[in-house]
Amino acid sequence: MSRRHDARRKAKRREARAAAADPACPKRPILPWRPVIPILAIAAILFAAAILGLGAGDSRNQQQVRQEVTALLTDIPQDGSTLGSSRAPITLWMFADLKCPTVKRFVEAYLPSIIETWVRNGTLKVEYRSLQTDTSNERSFFEQETAALAAGRQDRMWNFLLTFVHQQGQAGTDYATDEFLVDMASQVPGLRLRPWHVDREDPLLSRQVAIGVYTARGNGMRSTPSFMIGLSKGQARDRREDLDGVTAAKEEIELSLREEIQALGEEDLGDVPTLSPYLGGNKKTSND
Repeated sequence: MSRRHDARRKAKRREARAAAADPACPKRPILPWRPVIPILAIAAILFAAAILGLGAGDSRNQQQVRQEVTALLTDIPQDGSTLGSSRAPITLWMFADLKCPTVKRFVEAYLPSIIETWVRNGTLKVEYRSLQTDTSNERSFFEQETAALAAGRQDRMWNFLLTFVHQQGQAGTDYATDEFLVDMASQVPGLRLRPWHVDREDPLLSRQVAIGVYTARGNGMRSTPSFMIGLSKGQARDRREDLDGVTAAKEEIELSLREEIQALGEEDLGDVPTLSPYLGGNKKTSND
């Protein structure tokens, strides 16, 4: 290697060192994509984990609701919108809007005791009736109520109702979309979705909803849940039971229910549930 070539190499190295030490000398730009790649990868991993975690939480919640509802209703007969033995001497009519938060509190805090104490032993049957209060959109109201009644065509209305109420969305929003209703139905054990879809379109179910609303308003009911209670038509005579004993049981149920309604009213002063006696010809219920 010549001395001239070696001198040029040494001169270039000196110039490079001088440039590195000079702050005014522009440095080699850092390519923006190099640090972004690991950041994007980490973000993608965290996003996937969040999605998986959210799904797992929803799945656990749905499983818990299914277990609780199934345990509560197991071995209790259902017939359409009625829960309990057809021969129960006492009937409780429950008027409700599936979106009502007060209905949710009643279902979670008080209904299990009523079912376990009086429905399960055949003393009481509960009949569901629709009353629009918290669902602002009338079309949405009819769709959600007929969806519940359609499940009743397979004797699973109360499974659908409790599943819906336990998983209510944000109050004041139209969360009960068709997708939501299908999701509720898919969580009901044994409910066949194809006939359920067909039954939802039956105008007789819409008529049943409308009659429930008309009946409730005709009896002065403006809040949900509201109730009427009375002796089942002809049941006491048919079973030759002691009418005094049945009447005493009815009074006991009514007293307990009034206490529960009072507690609900104290929780939310804006919603005052009511309890009215069934007076035969003077008070009417839908399907009577």
